[in-house]
Amino acid sequence: MLLAITGFIMIFLIIYLLLQTKANPTAIFVIVPIVCAVVCGFDFAQISAFMKKGVTTTMPVAVLFIFSIVYFSIMSEVGLFDPLVNFLVRRAGSNVVLVTVATGCIATIAHLDGALAATLLVTIPAMLPLYKKLHIRPVVLCVIIGAAMSIMNLLPWGGPVARVGVVLNADVNALWHTLIPLQIAGVFMVLGFSAFMGVLEKRRGAGLHPTGKAAMLDEDASSARQETDEEAESLKRHGWYWWFNLLLTAAVIGMLCFTHIQLYAAFMIGLSLALVVNFPDPKMQAKRIKAHAGAALGVPMILLASGVFLGVLTGTKMMDAMAHTLVAIIPGFLGPYFHIIMGIFAVPIGMMLGTSPYFFGLLPLAIGVGQQYGISPENMSHAMLVGKNFAVLVTPHAATTFLCCGLAGVSIKQLIKFCTPWLWALSIISLILALILGIVTI
Repeated sequence: MLLAITGFIMIFLIIYLLLQTKANPTAIFVIVPIVCAVVCGFDFAQISAFMKKGVTTTMPVAVLFIFSIVYFSIMSEVGLFDPLVNFLVRRAGSNVVLVTVATGCIATIAHLDGALAATLLVTIPAMLPLYKKLHIRPVVLCVIIGAAMSIMNLLPWGGPVARVGVVLNADVNALWHTLIPLQIAGVFMVLGFSAFMGVLEKRRGAGLHPTGKAAMLDEDASSARQETDEEAESLKRHGWYWWFNLLLTAAVIGMLCFTHIQLYAAFMIGLSLALVVNFPDPKMQAKRIKAHAGAALGVPMILLASGVFLGVLTGTKMMDAMAHTLVAIIPGFLGPYFHIIMGIFAVPIGMMLGTSPYFFGLLPLAIGVGQQYGISPENMSHAMLVGKNFAVLVTPHAATTFLCCGLAGVSIKQLIKFCTPWLWALSIISLILALILGIVTI
């Protein structure tokens, strides 16, 4: 019981401190888990082993972040995305709704490979310049991508469906065939949600000629932009450079989607070639790397620190104790609706536990309890799978969450506060759709 209580306190404290910005996330993810582990009676040798194992799991994503951020930052400043942005601006004009719907389409297509990081790395760098030009908040870009990924994650090669298949000992393709009607309905839901977010942003004053709050923010930043316009223009690369950068980026994305090469290796290769070709002068190469060092190093530090949290959470067995407690607190009279309850609260629970502990730790326990009330394992799995997917972008200790923050230039506090309510609401709507379609039954 001590482990469970301490685990819940640790997670709630970390989320509270992140939202209140009481300290840097790096310090939060290191100090709080260590203190909690000590409270539970673990010595420093054990805690060190937990830390080592946890950091090992986040290291590849931290390296990926360093090289991908610098790569896409350089691609942006040399003008690779300018034709796309200018084309979309011409086509959309001041139609903010069209831009947000296009974001939903791009994110949906980009997530066909089922890789969260690749979807973020493709969609955000391409769309963020347009969002800035039209004065649309970057968190809107994040929440639309989060919604699209949540629906597309129902593909058989997506991580959550594969994990459910393992737990049920079922064929993953057969499981996906059951979910296809929900996925089709979900795509339309995402596009509708994207349009809705566009309407909200337009009411805030977003557009080519902003009004209200967006206009005031634009006026405040105008002088700063004027000072940097000349320097930014000097970094643009036209002619054959543009074609080289386009082919290089396509090759990097191709490696992400169609090969088994490590994600960070693809960006290491891409960044090296981009620097050498676009900036032959070694001093200029060092200057461009230094210019993006803040963004490229800050978040990886947080990712490595979050490995301490994950290592303590799993190594101390807090996760197992928390999962048992969550299942045990459901009152008996709600037993027949246990799967619906788990589906409704899947987002906050998923935010606390993370993907693998949720499916491999909590789901088997929930299935066992549900069977006592006549709920089939498939029914329980479907309900918990549909809801949990929408927590994928707002899990405060997930690497992709910080990757999204870094690419979009938003803080973890902004991301969680803005995106969580919307994504939780979408998860409940998806659960209702699953009930209507007969995928989840009462």
